[in-house]
Amino acid sequence: MDPEPESREESPPTGAATDTPRSEPEQIRAWPLLVRMLRRSFIYWKPILGIFVLGWVVSFVRYVKAYLFQPLLDDVLIPATAADIDFDFIQPVLAELALILGISLVVSPVAVFFRTYGAHWTIASVRRDVDQEVARKLLAAPLRVHRHSSSGDFLARAMNDVQLACQSVGIAYNELLLNVQQVVAGGISLFLASWQLALFSFVAIPPFLLVLGFFGRRVQRQSRRRQETQGDLSKRLLTILSGIKVIKAFQGQRLEENAFEIETGKYFRRHMKVIWNSALTKASSELLNPILGFVIVGFGIWMMINEMWGVTIGSLAHFALTLVIAYKPIKALSQSYPKIMESTAGAERLFALLDMEEEPPDRPDARPMTGLSHDIRLVDVHFSYGGDPVLRGIDLEVGVGEVVAIVGRTGAGKSTLIDLVLRFHDPSHGSIEIDGVDLRDIERRSFLDHVAVVTQEPFLFDVSVGENIRYGRPDATETEIRAAAAAASADEFIDELPEGYGTRVGEFGLRLSGGQRQRLTIARAILANPSILVFDEATSALDARTERAVQEAIESLRGERTIFLVAHRLSTIRHADRIVVLDQGRIAEIGDHESLMSRSGIYHELVGTQEVAEN
Repeated sequence: MDPEPESREESPPTGAATDTPRSEPEQIRAWPLLVRMLRRSFIYWKPILGIFVLGWVVSFVRYVKAYLFQPLLDDVLIPATAADIDFDFIQPVLAELALILGISLVVSPVAVFFRTYGAHWTIASVRRDVDQEVARKLLAAPLRVHRHSSSGDFLARAMNDVQLACQSVGIAYNELLLNVQQVVAGGISLFLASWQLALFSFVAIPPFLLVLGFFGRRVQRQSRRRQETQGDLSKRLLTILSGIKVIKAFQGQRLEENAFEIETGKYFRRHMKVIWNSALTKASSELLNPILGFVIVGFGIWMMINEMWGVTIGSLAHFALTLVIAYKPIKALSQSYPKIMESTAGAERLFALLDMEEEPPDRPDARPMTGLSHDIRLVDVHFSYGGDPVLRGIDLEVGVGEVVAIVGRTGAGKSTLIDLVLRFHDPSHGSIEIDGVDLRDIERRSFLDHVAVVTQEPFLFDVSVGENIRYGRPDATETEIRAAAAAASADEFIDELPEGYGTRVGEFGLRLSGGQRQRLTIARAILANPSILVFDEATSALDARTERAVQEAIESLRGERTIFLVAHRLSTIRHADRIVVLDQGRIAEIGDHESLMSRSGIYHELVGTQEVAEN
């Protein structure tokens, strides 16, 4: 039975994710997952070979002490007691014992040291490689994967599940391999002492394996559910940290505290189920091992008394002491099994992340992009995220150096259209062409070298102001950085900062105001010197004065860059060459500000509604 039933769990408010446990037939297979983790270590085959060889050295040296007892009793002590000792025989026996004892005292510590260091070096190398692969996978995953997945779940997989999965490699090399070698060496020692008793001792294996398998499966199942809950915990914590301002403003501290208590309670219950079944495994091992040991040794004493199968007091002592020494690795193996079951739950979630789809590779005949010479054309473009179409039959031609604004009501498809132009997605139907070449026939990296984007939510790294701007072009000079900052009207506040361009902006740029952060991201985009420049709601966080300065910067780039403007604040796009009005995924209107205002259509309605709201 489990320590606490979990038939009913409270659902936290504000939409925390819940998980659905798998049915028994869908239960993951632990050993293939362990093998898959171990394959990642095989590139370090030299230290692994050393671990393997030194493991045998350590294992056989352990049983030398038991082996000594048989000649010591049968050839020395028993004859001496019977006054039938051969002194000429004692001397080589004692010399042999001294040699073996010296080897065990010198060789064993050295072998243990180098084996331990080599194993931990290999495990740490695997952890480093997996961390790097996880980061690469998250960066290579398509944008839609990030949009439809939880950041908290990704964080839990990248931290907790990686640690748990890599723990299986540590268990394999530090526990499983060494303990198996010690058990095998012990088995050989048992056969040397008495092969008949050794065969009899095998009757202990089936019940032992049955107990381990029963509780191991339970540990594996409960551990998987616990790791899923860990993702919910991470997501809840990220929500608190990212939304702390809103939480405090609406006095939602108690609500979030209660929600987090529910999540931690669920995690606690599931964690304790793992502990409960692990403890039962250990307790069963503690019960079975001595019982079986006493039965086997008792049978050996009976055979010795009845002078059966040549069992002597020396061979029995050798056999019994070997069993005592082998008890520790056997016990460790029984405890390693539930650990493996637990760690493979993390490995399953890790591999689910590593097996995620990536951005589709470039076509074999993809060509590099050298710049934008003529136009960008969208030809009968359709797109959906798997459900209803978001864009339907978009036909649009944007000339080089043109400023085009994309407007529409919420949900009209503005950001999706821009994402397609940036090739964050590919059209479900139709094509996007750069100078007559399908965007899918252009090398992705080469295309993005000619694109820069400023998003609605300004993102900055926790480095200096200058380094954040230079992110747009790492080889830029200080003069070019200052020129880009001036073009984005960012130089005014930068000069007032304590260390100017050397001032650190803090995590996510939180030491700056929203408008200041946005101006830095605009400077970063300008510095990149792109052929195509996208402002996706880029002025929404700016005050009227700074917005005018940014508009002037956009005007200064007119003719040199092809510019897309996505905006809710329609004052930003009045001077665009053309304004494209989207409605329910289609182009409803297109023209400049004056012509669209004269039509009394959707654009006229949007402008009127906004003017009323502002007044």
